[in-house]
Amino acid sequence: MPTRLRDLSNTDFGTLNAVKNKNIMRYNATTGKFDVTQIDTTLGLTTQPPQSFIDVVESEINLSNVTFTGVDGGVF
Repeated sequence: MPTRLRDLSNTDFGTLNAVKNKNIMRYNATTGKFDVTQIDTTLGLTTQPPQSFIDVVESEINLSNVTFTGVDGGVF
């Protein structure tokens, strides 16, 4: 059983290097595999996000209520 994502048979990550830092993993229904893509591509953004998007995110997230105790992101 694979212990790393890149060892799974349904992934198409290519070479994982500094160029792909801060990218996200997503499931690509066209290829039937997980791949890595830029968040801007996923959100359909070419430049700055629309102000309406920023307003919704800011209204939905109240950082004063967020606690990070007990969060475990695993080992990378």
